[in-house]
Amino acid sequence: MGRYEVISGVERYRRRSREEKALILREASVPGAIVSHVARRHDVRPQQIYQWRRQLQAAEGPIFVPVSVGAS
Repeated sequence: MGRYEVISGVERYRRRSREEKALILREASVPGAIVSHVARRHDVRPQQIYQWRRQLQAAEGPIFVPVSVGAS
C-alpha cells in the first residue's frame, strides 16, 4: 500500500536559510546522489534544488579552468 499524506489548512511558504540551502545543495552534489531523493528528505521539490543551483552559479560568475595546449 502506498503512503498517503493528508494536509489540512493552508500550506505556508517556507523560507530556508543560506546554511540550509548550502547543506541541501552539497548533499545533492555528491556523486551518485539522486536529486529527487535529496529533495524528498528535506521536504522540497527537486525543481527548487535546481533553481538554487542556478542561482548559486549565477552569483559566483563563470568558472574558468586552466587549459594547456601542446604542439601536435
